[in-house]
Amino acid sequence: MSEERPWGLWPELRSWPVPVQIGAGALALAMIGTSFALPELVGHGDVDESDWPDGELPAAEGAIAAEAESGGSPGSDESAPDGVEPYGGDPLWSTELGTDGGTVVHLDQGALFLTDEGLRLEDGGERVWEHPVEEFGPEVGVADEVVVVSVSIDSLFEDEDYEWPGREDTVALDLETGEEVWRDQDASFVSVYSDAVLMTECTGEQDGNIGDCILYARDPQNLATLWSTPTYASAQAVGGGTWTGEPVPDPLLIESYPNGHEDRTVTAYEDGNALASVQTHDGSFVAGDTLVFYDDYDDNPADECTATLTGYGLRGGERLWQIEAETAKTEDLVSCGGLATVRPRDGMLPLTIGGEAALVDLATGETAWTAPEAGRAVGLGPGADVLAVAVEGETDNLVAYDVESGDELWTATASIGASTRTSAVGSTLWVHGSASMWGWSDYGVVAYNLETGEGLALPGSAKEFRPGQIVTVLDDIDRTTLSAWPADLWG
Repeated sequence: MSEERPWGLWPELRSWPVPVQIGAGALALAMIGTSFALPELVGHGDVDESDWPDGELPAAEGAIAAEAESGGSPGSDESAPDGVEPYGGDPLWSTELGTDGGTVVHLDQGALFLTDEGLRLEDGGERVWEHPVEEFGPEVGVADEVVVVSVSIDSLFEDEDYEWPGREDTVALDLETGEEVWRDQDASFVSVYSDAVLMTECTGEQDGNIGDCILYARDPQNLATLWSTPTYASAQAVGGGTWTGEPVPDPLLIESYPNGHEDRTVTAYEDGNALASVQTHDGSFVAGDTLVFYDDYDDNPADECTATLTGYGLRGGERLWQIEAETAKTEDLVSCGGLATVRPRDGMLPLTIGGEAALVDLATGETAWTAPEAGRAVGLGPGADVLAVAVEGETDNLVAYDVESGDELWTATASIGASTRTSAVGSTLWVHGSASMWGWSDYGVVAYNLETGEGLALPGSAKEFRPGQIVTVLDDIDRTTLSAWPADLWG
């Protein structure tokens, strides 16, 4: 999944002026504190119709749809739809983290934990080494024989001499021993991949000039420069790196802020060469020779729920097409969900166009195939050969079609809300919760066989996908348990 880390807004915050950064931090703290008081502050009562804008819906009284959208609590019987059985196999691994949470990756050297206290490597339950990390949301990534950790040198809230864009203290640790291999303190933004560490060094200017920063791709083992290129200010990888050791995407999408927050620019790079740049705040992905941007945030369900997608040429950045797709309303009718998936398959993306589930060719923006019955497109098989469609009803509400013949392959019962997300891996279609800035917000992890419709449920809620694995989290009163399962249950 194209998961964003819970701290994914931090790089963008760093691009704002310092007073705005401080205000945003104070607001975030106030929001967290208020969240504990909301149950006491929000009660039932009449809605004042005089405050309604034209065309808008009033907020529903009370919290009436949260359980319906989530499908139940993690590990509960309510999280599995009718006809779906619990998965009977053992997890690939399962690790208890304690009440403080965190995450873990299992390597040849042992289990590498990242918690609020920092990094530690355990082998056979014995602690091998540890490295303290005193900053929330550090950039951390495994890269072959080292793990790279990057934290801010200039603390926004403690150092009065902080000057944008700040600097990072980046250190590579030997995975076997925990000893320092190299250290860098010149970069302002850092993203870690298995084959490169992306490091941006800035002049301190933010004047809309290419050259205000320089982006380096460096060898994680010895810090040797692989390539470099001048960029706008605050250049960093879209979505950040991957802590579990995955390679740099090709092409690589870099976001920058030439003059500050308002003019965010996304640039596609290939081996350090810029292919196209587009000024946008939308989400982004690449499909073949098309750079696609999408905005699936819609806060007005009264005017129907929609998402806008725009395609640009990957080499040159010319605008090719723009389309509007439909998304779903939540059951309480007060908000809209997003796109069920933004991962293209063979240049196709499942979208709902004019009330019909369709496959859209991302090279042209044209509808290439439409399901024979009305519904909402929610998933697509890896070969773009099976389209999953959500239809009305409490049972048999997930229908799969053979794209080549148009035949119905199977029906199944699924818990699909407005914010449900799907991921297809091999012969498995995963129906799971939706991502939010604080992590995964919906519960329930169900796998469907793309060939037969057989459904199997996992305990807990989805945390992330890793190569060959789906990782779930199960929260209990005194502990948090992470478990990894095969990403393709029928593969």
